[in-house]
Formats: sequence, structure tokens, C-alpha cells
Amino acid sequence: MRRYFLMAVIALAFAACTKESGVGGGTTNPVDSTNLPGSGSGGNTADSVVTFTDLKFSLTPGSEVYGRTFSSFKGKVYMDNDIPDTLGKYIDIFFNNFGTNSMFFASANDETVDLRIPGTLTTLVRNLVPEDTLSVNSFDTITHASIIKKLIVKTDNESFARADLPRLIFFQNGFAKKGIIKVKSMTTEYVIADVKVTY
Repeated sequence: MRRYFLMAVIALAFAACTKESGVGGGTTNPVDSTNLPGSGSGGNTADSVVTFTDLKFSLTPGSEVYGRTFSSFKGKVYMDNDIPDTLGKYIDIFFNNFGTNSMFFASANDETVDLRIPGTLTTLVRNLVPEDTLSVNSFDTITHASIIKKLIVKTDNESFARADLPRLIFFQNGFAKKGIIKVKSMTTEYVIADVKVTY
């Protein structure tokens, strides 16, 4: 009996160590169980929210100071020339600016994105969120993932203008983790945003 138990434990350990084997290829986005920021051993990680504040998204391509590509896995906005080839599957969103009246977030593999990032997964992005769906003021009070998990996220191909700020954008990354972007303000070089993601 002990021998069968030991064999079962070894098989489970082997399966647990090969979680990356299902990532990449295929037509659907994989489920990911990677330990991410905010998913430490304490607390109820199933209802955890990770918050990133004062992220700066460049208004222009090729900026050597500000980036346009965000990864919640790394908690960083990447400049166009600084995106590691191995990071593609962990890119959540890409910021596009076609003038102060046409800005939007998109999946990094969207046809509007002028960079080709290997291995990106499709992120759903809802740029037009009515105030009665979730108010901008409510964003700061969200501390539980259960609120974000209930949001309806479908790519809407909408954009926003400087006059629309502040505003909320919903997204769901390639690992089905949902998040909210709060675009707070805009300068001549970048937009400033906070992001909350479920983990």
C-alpha cells in the first residue's frame, strides 16, 4: 500500500513541476497558476487584489523614458525597446494614442499595435465603461477580487479623449484574470493610471 501511495505522490509532484508544459501554442489561452505579486502564502489569495499606482504610459512610440506595454506579472510598464522576448504571455495591455481625442488600451497582439511581441496572449479590453456600471470613485475602495471578478469584459473597440478623464477601463488577460485601469490624468508625454488586478 505504501508503495502505491509513494508512486502517486511522485506522479503528483512531477505533474505539479510541469505547469508550463501547457503554455504556448494552440488556439485558446492557457490557465496559469504562476505565483504572482500579491499571491503570497498569507491571507485569502482567491480574493486578493494587487494594486499598481501611478503607472505612466507613453503618448508616443519609441519613448526612451516611458513605456506603452504593461505586465501585472512583473508590475511594470515596459518601454518599446525593453520588452524581453520571454515576457509576451505575461503582457496584459498595450496603450495606443492616436491624438487627444482617440486613446485606448488594447491587447498586445491587436492589429492596432505597432510592435510585434512574441508569445502574446489575447487580452479583452473594454474601453467604454458607463459610470453607472462602476464609478471612478468606487475604484479606490475595491479591496476584494470578488467585485472585479463579476465585471463583464468584452473587447469593444472604443476609445476615449482627454476630456473623458478620469475614466475606468476593464480588461481580462490571457490567463482569465480580470483587472481595472483607472486613467487619472494626462501630461504632454504620458497618461497616469492606477491598475487593480485579481490574483
